[in-house]
Amino acid sequence: MKFVLKNILKDKVFIIAAIIMIITMFIIPPSELYLSYMNYKVLIIMFTIMIAVSGLYETHLFDFIATRLVIQFKTIKWISLILILSTFFLAMFLTNDAVLLTLIPFTLFIMKHTKQEKYALITIILQTIAANLGSALTPMGDPQNIYLYAFYDIPFKTFLLITFPITALGFILISTTALIKIPNHPVELNLQAPEVNWKRVGLYSLFLLNALFVILRIVPEWYTIYVTLILGLVYGRHLFKRLDYGLLLTFVAFFIITGNLGQMESVSSLFNQFLNTPRTVYFTALATSQLISNVPAAVLLSTFTKPIYYPALLMGVNVGAMGSIIGSLASLITFKYVLREFPKSIKTYFLNYTLISIIFIVIITSVLLILI
Repeated sequence: MKFVLKNILKDKVFIIAAIIMIITMFIIPPSELYLSYMNYKVLIIMFTIMIAVSGLYETHLFDFIATRLVIQFKTIKWISLILILSTFFLAMFLTNDAVLLTLIPFTLFIMKHTKQEKYALITIILQTIAANLGSALTPMGDPQNIYLYAFYDIPFKTFLLITFPITALGFILISTTALIKIPNHPVELNLQAPEVNWKRVGLYSLFLLNALFVILRIVPEWYTIYVTLILGLVYGRHLFKRLDYGLLLTFVAFFIITGNLGQMESVSSLFNQFLNTPRTVYFTALATSQLISNVPAAVLLSTFTKPIYYPALLMGVNVGAMGSIIGSLASLITFKYVLREFPKSIKTYFLNYTLISIIFIVIITSVLLILI
């Protein structure tokens, strides 16, 4: 418990959200109405996916996949491209932050191992963008998608049709940029894929399948939480202390903040002035994500966005993952590695990340404006 509390109190996003929540609670005093603010389905899905990903992470499955893929290639261009695309596709199913936590350290190891550190920054920049654009495709790809999918009760097929243009364009842009920016220098890789505990992979895949069942609305969320808790307590009690409780509590804080704001007539009227067409919803979501990150932007704006405009909101917060370094909280994971490994290259990282993001945003937005 001390370990968990220590990590929660180190979560700056949660601390800020908690302070804002408390302020709104003075304006709208706590009552039974607060219970209606909570989206329990979102919390249950996120909790289950977190356990599944934590378990799969310790089996070395992600490292095994990445190693088996990169050892097939002999130039830094194709090794980097495989690392970037592995991030892109894995993020669709295992959340963008979990994939970055695994593959960014692996990428840095590969760059040092092959003495190609000068291409590390561009590779991890593209990996970060790849994680955000790849995860945009599916409801389980990142927290804002899980939330909006449940909040608006979006059909699974409809969700994919809305987000597919973002991910398809992202794939083309990321691949083209990697092929242009990274040279075809030959390198030697003497790597051996790590041992994988396949029995544990099968076990933790059951958690992921359990989350998928509720996402696809095959089973109710209460069934999912019972199964998750039983499997976790019997086969993976150690995983509970590794979960990101700060993120779960941050969502609770966001629910209370936005619920209380929705009760304030002046605030509600102000937002309704901006959220009255698909394009204003899209650009408001895109801009808000740059300032407060796309997860809180999704929760905040959904409170005031009519159901008819949810496609624009969904697109806006996913494209808004790019741009500023806080557009997506997952992007901060990469930035922490840059601070530690390349402290003298922070300015270069910022400039390149921002420039590439802006170019991608302009191109993707130009196409999306035809669709919304």
